[in-house]
Amino acid sequence: MLYNTSMNVPHKFIEVLSAEDYDKLVENHQTGATSRVRRRAHAILLSFQKRSVDEIADIYQVHRNTVSGWIERWNECGLEGLRDVKQSGRPPILTLEEQAKAVESALKNPKFPHRQLQAILAETGKEISSWTLKRILKKKTIYGKESS
Repeated sequence: MLYNTSMNVPHKFIEVLSAEDYDKLVENHQTGATSRVRRRAHAILLSFQKRSVDEIADIYQVHRNTVSGWIERWNECGLEGLRDVKQSGRPPILTLEEQAKAVESALKNPKFPHRQLQAILAETGKEISSWTLKRILKKKTIYGKESS
């Protein structure tokens, strides 16, 4: 880690990148799966060009600790560090099998949501809200046709 002697603020840089890592970073910056992956890949490339954490934070309008975290994750995990970390959340009410049955039931009665919810309750013994059913349908279908 390099230190700025005038302000005693540490500067983190990516010191060494293999040609393979550099190429993968460029590819992720241009065609990464999400904007977050593209942003992080670009930040690592900028760090490799000796841009300071503060400069990168200004470019992406994030806190310097965020950029510092990106660099640390790159140093620890490499390309895997660009991806989002799985976060905990509430477990789904319905299993994947029950969700598939819910979609099937919903497509049978598309104009009667209360009947859909009653059928799901009767079949699974689990009560879900209309919002939950809408989310399941959005995930599992595209314009009324089941996606694979």
